[in-house]
Amino acid sequence: MKTFSSNHPDVNLKGEMSGLEASINSIEAINTMISLRGLEGNAARTYFQGLGKMVLGAFEFTGRKKRPSTDPVNALLSFGYTLLFNEISSLLDGLGFDPYLGYYHEVEYGRASLACDIQEEFRSVVDRFTLYLVNNRMLSNEDFYRNPKDGSMYLRRETMKKYFVEYEKHMSREFKHNESGQNTTIRKCFRMQSEKLAGAIRGGDEYSPFIIEE
Repeated sequence: MKTFSSNHPDVNLKGEMSGLEASINSIEAINTMISLRGLEGNAARTYFQGLGKMVLGAFEFTGRKKRPSTDPVNALLSFGYTLLFNEISSLLDGLGFDPYLGYYHEVEYGRASLACDIQEEFRSVVDRFTLYLVNNRMLSNEDFYRNPKDGSMYLRRETMKKYFVEYEKHMSREFKHNESGQNTTIRKCFRMQSEKLAGAIRGGDEYSPFIIEE
């Protein structure tokens, strides 16, 4: 959001950035998971309000809507989050974790709660990718179709080919890691964070979350 605001000074995101900063500063005073989830919910509403301002061009985004995703931007977010979740869940399973035992996300039948935990650190990757596709006019309304049964929006099959090409480029793009200073990719960071978690569990190492570069 800070990066976008710097590049687009005509878009006023001061209220959203102040609200998110206030939420972050409130975390230390919270001592129950219920209160923490409540704070997260409020912060998420503020964040997605700001994201709506960052969507330029023909598409509109008035807030996060899922089950069903009723507009193209929400459809892209949901699809991207699903791909992210599946990659992380498969990686955790391959590294010997039980992806169904989480920390922040409670155990729920059929849900890989640990994958949900790690996924939270990388959601902004999907958000940035979605903005990239939308604001660069790489997709149009004709690239989506609506399910008449529930009103949910989906990418057309032929458009998915374009989507996956760009998705792979995005996931494989090299950048300098803010901790190690070495070149890495988002996909490599999935493993890096999973290995950090393993070190915290086995040896009591301090776990630090992934923070995307500005």
